[in-house]
Amino acid sequence: MDRERLKNVQTSDLTDEKLNEDFVLWLKTKGPTWLLVILVAIVGYLFMVNWKQREARQQNEAWVALLDARLPTSLEDVAIQYPEIDTVAQQARLRAANMYLQSIQLGRAIGSTADAVVPLTEEDRIFNLDRAHLLYEEVLAADTNEPGNTILVVSSLNGLAAVQECRGELEMARSYYEQAAVRAGERFPFLADQSAARASTVGDYDRLVVIPETIPEPPPVPATTIDTIPTIEEITNPLNIPLPPDPPVEATPPVEGDGTP
Repeated sequence: MDRERLKNVQTSDLTDEKLNEDFVLWLKTKGPTWLLVILVAIVGYLFMVNWKQREARQQNEAWVALLDARLPTSLEDVAIQYPEIDTVAQQARLRAANMYLQSIQLGRAIGSTADAVVPLTEEDRIFNLDRAHLLYEEVLAADTNEPGNTILVVSSLNGLAAVQECRGELEMARSYYEQAAVRAGERFPFLADQSAARASTVGDYDRLVVIPETIPEPPPVPATTIDTIPTIEEITNPLNIPLPPDPPVEATPPVEGDGTP
């Protein structure tokens, strides 16, 4: 019994020794390769996590920059700085073009306020028209025919139509309005109807409408006095024609028997 037990112990020791030798051999031959694979997987995972966090930070920065921009030049810088993040670049260009167009419609220079109005010169008007046209075209060039870009494209086509109206090119303006109506289609029927209505009435507005800054106050009404009330003579003789003198009044002789002395 003791011999059998001793034999089993020796066999077990030999097996454990064989396993240790095989493990050490595996570590020497294939261990570094597997270790490198594991390290590469860990590094790749960390890189993906960092990449996702970086994309999230850039998206936040892009939208914050878009909301903080107040001038067309600032919006154009946002479009250049974040060209591939969502629709930030397209929205920035569209807002900048709308500001240029609004400056023309109001007749005020960019940056002027109601308290400090700077009139728009003819050179600035031409520059704003050209710049708005270019920005609207850039928005259209970035169109991918996806449903999410429909509103941006329709707004750009309407903006191009407004630019052509300011230039007096009414037929080109009508063409842009019709394209906007087709692009809006059945997805946004109210936009399609609006663009179609503008296309049909574009010839009715051949002059630029100037929007006043403030509504002028009516002139004061003078208070009515006694002197302003017309007299009876002014009413009966408004032309002031000389009237003949009244005839003399003759004295009536007294009647006998009436008791007059």
